[in-house]
Amino acid sequence: MTWDELESEAKILVAKITDPPDLVIGIARGGVIPAVLLSNLLNVKDLLVLKVRKEGDGRKVVAEVVADVTNKKVLLVEDMLETGQSLIVTKAYLESKGASVKTVCLYTMPITEIQPDFFIREVQEVQKFPWE
Repeated sequence: MTWDELESEAKILVAKITDPPDLVIGIARGGVIPAVLLSNLLNVKDLLVLKVRKEGDGRKVVAEVVADVTNKKVLLVEDMLETGQSLIVTKAYLESKGASVKTVCLYTMPITEIQPDFFIREVQEVQKFPWE
């Protein structure tokens, strides 16, 4: 995937998002660049990053949100979902802080355990993005 292809894919995602969020949050590392792109295309100025760490078979949010997300519409961004565990954990974390969370990624895989609110398509293999 080239940077131009990434930008085209981001525009496809934005067209699917009918209710603009108050805040965009990218899951580090893969979701950060797509979060910036979506934030710019949606004209959402508030952008945060959350870090998730794999611990054994599970995931854990290891960077706290310092902003008050209570009653905020959050768009939670990942690049692609393999199992989707990071997205599941991060979504639950933000909801526990009072946020209304919609999830988005470019691609899912057949083994994905969560259906994101917005995505482009299911793929069979892990995709290589331009920042990798």
